Amino acid sequence: MKKLFWTSVFWIVVVFLFRSYVRLFNQTLWLQIAGWFGKANPVCLSTNSGAQISGLDTQLQAIQTQLNDITQKLSAAASTAPAQSSASPFATTTSTKIALYYFNQKEDSKLPPWQQINVDSLLPVYRMFPATDDLLRDSIAYLIQGALTPEEKTAGFTTEFPNATFRLLSTNINPDGVLTLEFTDVPGFTDGGSARMLLMANSIIKTAKQFSGVKKVVFMPETLFQP
Repeated sequence: MKKLFWTSVFWIVVVFLFRSYVRLFNQTLWLQIAGWFGKANPVCLSTNSGAQISGLDTQLQAIQTQLNDITQKLSAAASTAPAQSSASPFATTTSTKIALYYFNQKEDSKLPPWQQINVDSLLPVYRMFPATDDLLRDSIAYLIQGALTPEEKTAGFTTEFPNATFRLLSTNINPDGVLTLEFTDVPGFTDGGSARMLLMANSIIKTAKQFSGVKKVVFMPETLFQP
């Protein structure tokens, strides 16, 4: 925008100076140009060339003053304009308690046999996360480390995570609340039995959906967690 502005100003000044020159010092050329635009009336020139030059200097000084005023206003507007932020919507400035969902065998065993290996048996354990520029990303990355405490394991929590080559690569949420999570594809780990894939996928989905604005979770590549 500034480049366009200064380019316009430059050509305005050039046209003004050229117009002033031909009117003051080359009446013949001025009459020719004026004739092209239907302005054939001659301009009376002063016999006092010093006064003409002085008048031209005054006009140029007025133009310079106006340009300085415009420049100052543009600078002031640029300095007060709000900066566009590319920060994640999940940035935090304080420590935050987050639920991480893992399968609990003890709770699942209380269900009838035909209902066992149930996504409702994915229950939360809690961790405190420090301030971060993307809490959702950090939470999912921590979840797939499978870092359960001895007490949590005693309480019945288990997990298929971690895997040394299974990593979170990127996160992206669109305005409709669709969160895309891209992971490394690890044959033999990110595919297999339907019950195992169901629990792994929903462990991530339930952890992600606790974040405000997340309505749907999509995995990339699309073949991830397919039985």
